[in-house]
Amino acid sequence: MATLASFFGWRKPSKKELQNTIYVQWGNKQPIEVILKNPSLDQAILKDLKLKIKEVTGVPVAVMKLSVSGANLKDETATLISCGIRAGSTVVFTGDKVDKQTVEQQTSSGNPEEYGLIVRIGKIVDPIKATIESDIIQFQSFVQEQKIPVNEKDKKTMQDKGIYLSEKLMQALISLDGVECPSGFDAARQKRREGVRLLQRLLEQVDEVRATVKTLCSS
Repeated sequence: MATLASFFGWRKPSKKELQNTIYVQWGNKQPIEVILKNPSLDQAILKDLKLKIKEVTGVPVAVMKLSVSGANLKDETATLISCGIRAGSTVVFTGDKVDKQTVEQQTSSGNPEEYGLIVRIGKIVDPIKATIESDIIQFQSFVQEQKIPVNEKDKKTMQDKGIYLSEKLMQALISLDGVECPSGFDAARQKRREGVRLLQRLLEQVDEVRATVKTLCSS
């Protein structure tokens, strides 16, 4: 089993270390043994664990996903104890390392964490570009084809579609709002601004069509 200690030569963990040891499962690799020292397991928060995992794996914190017993861990300020993590617990970890050349080409800072933020932003915005934009065009066309009086089936279809599109865009905006780009991460900050502008523009389009739907349905 891979351990932090193994990087400096194997030794038997002390009783105190065992009380602060958890295991991280990364894909099909051998579980990683992580010993939390400062802070200790009973005081550490999720961000502390992510930083520890970064030390071992080289995966940027920004792209890490952790789960315990099938539950995704998202609040980085939550204590490990409140997340259900105890000594001997196994945490499932997903995330990919990035090569230095890719980081240098796609970031302004040369920092893998900035690249991780760019990847995270892309995972929020790209699905919107891939599907929701075309869904909005279809929604607009369907509404424009309606003639008064509109039958009940089409009324429900338009209302449900409008609600669905608004919710998807709002969820994406909330997700982007949760992406914090530190000073100096200019490329990531620009990507985030572009994503916010796109989502706001699309949301305005949906709101305009929903206003038309409201008028059609009340006529």
